[in-house]
Amino acid sequence: MTSNDFGLHCCVMEHLVGPVRCPLLIGRDDLLELADRRLEDVEAGRGQFLLVAGEAGVGKTRFLDAISRKARERGFVESWGAVAPQDHDVPAASILDLARTMLRSPVFADLGAQLLSLRERVIDADYLRRRRQLVMDAVDGILEALPGRTLLGFEDLQWTDDLSLEIVGELARRSRDRPLLLCGGYRTDEGPPGAALRDWRSRLLTQRIAEEVRLTPLSKVDTALVTTLILDTGLPAPREVVDAVYDRTDGIPLHIEELLGALGAEARANGLAIREATVPDTIEDAVLTRLRHRSTEAQQVARAGAIIGRCFVPDVLAGIMDVPVDVLDAPLQELIDHFILDAPGDRGLYDFRHQLLRDAIYRSVPVGDRRRFHARAGEFGAQLEGQSEIHSSLHFERAGLRRLAFDAALAGAREASRLSAHREAVELYRRAVANMPPDLAPAERGSILNDAALEAANIEENESAVELALAAAAAFRAAGDPVEAAGAMLTVLNTARRDCMPVSERLAALLAAQTELDALPDSRSSQLVRAELTLMIGIAHTDRRAMADARAAFEVTRQLGISTGDEEYVVGADWKEAVLDAVGGDVVGAVSAIGEIAIAAERSGQEATGVSTYRDAAMMASLAMDYAGARRWLAAGLRYSDSIEQSHCSHIMSATSAMVSWAGGEWPEAAAEARQAMADRGCRRAREMAGYALGYEAFGRGDLDEARALLADGLQFGELSETIDLVLPPLWGLAEVAIQAGDPVRAADLCRDALERATAVGERIQFVPFVVTGVRAAQLAGRPLAASAFLEAAMTLLAPIPDVAGPALEHGRGLVALADGSTGIARASLEAAVTAWDERGRIWEATWARLDLAMCHVRTNRFAAALALAVEARTIASRLDSRPLADKADAIARMARGRVAVEEPWRPLTAREYAVARLVSEGYTNGEIADSLGIAPKTASSHVEHILAKLGASRRAEIASWASHVERNPALH
Repeated sequence: MTSNDFGLHCCVMEHLVGPVRCPLLIGRDDLLELADRRLEDVEAGRGQFLLVAGEAGVGKTRFLDAISRKARERGFVESWGAVAPQDHDVPAASILDLARTMLRSPVFADLGAQLLSLRERVIDADYLRRRRQLVMDAVDGILEALPGRTLLGFEDLQWTDDLSLEIVGELARRSRDRPLLLCGGYRTDEGPPGAALRDWRSRLLTQRIAEEVRLTPLSKVDTALVTTLILDTGLPAPREVVDAVYDRTDGIPLHIEELLGALGAEARANGLAIREATVPDTIEDAVLTRLRHRSTEAQQVARAGAIIGRCFVPDVLAGIMDVPVDVLDAPLQELIDHFILDAPGDRGLYDFRHQLLRDAIYRSVPVGDRRRFHARAGEFGAQLEGQSEIHSSLHFERAGLRRLAFDAALAGAREASRLSAHREAVELYRRAVANMPPDLAPAERGSILNDAALEAANIEENESAVELALAAAAAFRAAGDPVEAAGAMLTVLNTARRDCMPVSERLAALLAAQTELDALPDSRSSQLVRAELTLMIGIAHTDRRAMADARAAFEVTRQLGISTGDEEYVVGADWKEAVLDAVGGDVVGAVSAIGEIAIAAERSGQEATGVSTYRDAAMMASLAMDYAGARRWLAAGLRYSDSIEQSHCSHIMSATSAMVSWAGGEWPEAAAEARQAMADRGCRRAREMAGYALGYEAFGRGDLDEARALLADGLQFGELSETIDLVLPPLWGLAEVAIQAGDPVRAADLCRDALERATAVGERIQFVPFVVTGVRAAQLAGRPLAASAFLEAAMTLLAPIPDVAGPALEHGRGLVALADGSTGIARASLEAAVTAWDERGRIWEATWARLDLAMCHVRTNRFAAALALAVEARTIASRLDSRPLADKADAIARMARGRVAVEEPWRPLTAREYAVARLVSEGYTNGEIADSLGIAPKTASSHVEHILAKLGASRRAEIASWASHVERNPALH
């Protein structure tokens, strides 16, 4: 490596690894409010003493810094004193450090010099006899020198001396009527029972002279926020990362910062890397320093306990150490007294105060002792408290006993899988694979690898699942079992669907696998693999909306389920055919059927089918705008997926929850849910779905650049997937963005594109939102007849789903009627649309329907009714923080208050007459106009005569001039 290379390497490492600090004080809002109140008391002349207590790293200094900052902002002057462990035997150590600090401040310099005289007085031979007088003199000097509102702080009082405590206590007693705030911080884990600090603190609190704030570790929610702020990716911290950080740090802020600071940027976003990271040197050194001050016996007990894990009982510990159990009583109590262990609870379990404390002690155990203790711990198996026999594998592995580690891990993995503890199963299968004996038969190796792949897929460790499945297939082929090899490859193809491999490629791979399987001898094993394969083929056909092919594949799956006696494939075929029914139009009945299948599958223990059908019931209900139903199925599905630790469907349902929240007007919740789904590890399908909700929320707020970027990415992904489900949602969002950006032509083009795509494959449900958007876009583009034609085409496509499409079609009819001057019809349709959208709980369209109805009222001079609707819409817009809705509501309110009727740009013509005028401007004859519009030549001639009359024109050229003027002025539209 050259010197330049080395320099570059160092720069990269410095960028990736180093100290991190959360930029905000998290989880202390209530305490900061208390600090504000105490500062107000001091400003009113009522002195206060605030003690801040907590264990090392919990954030005392950060909290005291926040109080200091607040005090300075209020005009307080301040000074602080701090001590170190070696100052405990120095008389007045805290006061002397305060004095040295004061010397650096002009306000306190004289007082600092005066207090430093204590140094000479405490070494006087007469010191002990005159100690009380010394205390009073020091307090008098401080009180007399107060320059006004003052903050005096003392840190690390656990290390200070008795004289300092006496002076601070007396100062607190005598400053109750002075503008003085005293603050003192101390560690709760540094003072054993009987220490002077404890007695001093107790007296002050009992006499109400001091008030104590106890800082506790952060909750898991607050830990998540701290982790998010440190990662600084623009997304919430992934749940697996939060779990790992919380498990290892127990919510201690300093530990969170130190642990993440010791990792590179990539590792900080990886839960497994966090769990396996070594203890940061800073924490390890502090822990081991504390341990070295304990007796030899206590150190031995701590190290043996660390080998076992977080929890242990004395009997097992004694067995591992090979000593009588009663010998452990004194060392255990010593470790409790000095806050290394927690006192045993009702179950008699001893536990280390923190995971990193235990990990640091574990690393200090010599390698030879570590292996010996692990071997003994593995032998205890089920006697290890808080664990079971499956955890023996870890102890055997660390003892270097690979065969015993393999056997224990494999047994544990299978048991965990049986209990639906899939995360634990993955960890144990990983250990089993790592310790797999080299002489294991290929068939057995393949079976283990395949089971491990299925477990990894359950918790969306998709890369691991694919790697394990490929290895399993290779092992099965080596064993001469092509059927099982084909079965293992299905995991690879299933994962490909999660990441949205183009449906044509996926279907080709599935059909190729089917051809290979058809060439093999028939057996129950091959039938089971074929059942899974045809189910996946049917799903691929569903994705490309080849409904007949999909039904045929599902029927094969059903028959194979019957012939093999595997009921889950029969249920799976029923479920997927119900999805086809929903796509075909029977949405309400299909969602109900899917939900019933989900409930029955859960009750019968068919986990994969149960959780997937809950997911599909929620998704189909959401697409059908049955948001109340979607919420019910989401609640049931998320509960079930959590109970069986199946994260793929949970991930999809989290993204669906974001869409449901957006539709219901819960936009902050939608954004939070979507960002969490995007941050969590899992499939691309869920992350892209979450992006729709974020894009919708962004255009709802009026942030068009953000919305456009999110939705354009989503559309690109959907195009690559060749799946209409992943194309239409971002396409609709982009059309809405184009309208708000003042580009209705672009919006209309996107909506026509959606109509063509949906018509080509028979997709209906996901086209529904385009109805109103397409009509509005065409009208804003000055194409009223195009708007009417778009509505007619949409009505034809959506005729099979009137219940789902009803609100959108009513809304579209209202807009078309309003443009054509049929205000009575428009009002009736728009009123029906408002009611229908409200019943669906779709707030975006419901609010626009109110605004459209308000415009209808303005047109008919019903200004009071228009104003009422505008005010209602404005209230909704304010709650949503929606600039587009607010701007439109404000504009209509101004019209209504000014009693100004607004006309379409083509007034005084009707929409049909305007279409004729545009063709006249393009040079069409009456006959050509008739052919273009599909009307009789006589009718075309009549329209031209009416136009001439309404415009007060005498020649066709004047019609052309007027139409061109309207066309060239978008502001008129």
